[in-house]
Amino acid sequence: MAKDINEELLLTQRESLLKDLQSAKLNVEKSKNTVQQILGAIQMTDNLIAVSKEGNYSKSRANSEDVPVEQAAEVQKSLEEHAKDMVSEIGDDDLGKVD
Repeated sequence: MAKDINEELLLTQRESLLKDLQSAKLNVEKSKNTVQQILGAIQMTDNLIAVSKEGNYSKSRANSEDVPVEQAAEVQKSLEEHAKDMVSEIGDDDLGKVD
């Protein structure tokens, strides 16, 4: 038997549609936030890739230590060589040991 279309049935259907609309809006908002988080992570990764290409001795660190930016790579290499010298002086067998 077919349902009679009346105001009560239509109002019930309308309330259901409003709930679906609210749910859809919430899902869209969550999706927007997820997209923003992913874009931020991509941007941070790109920045880290750029820093890794420059070396750990970054331009900002060079500027804070009054080293010309052009010399940052040279200073980085010098720091790496100094670290290697320190390790060779200590010796590999002493790494991690406490006297």
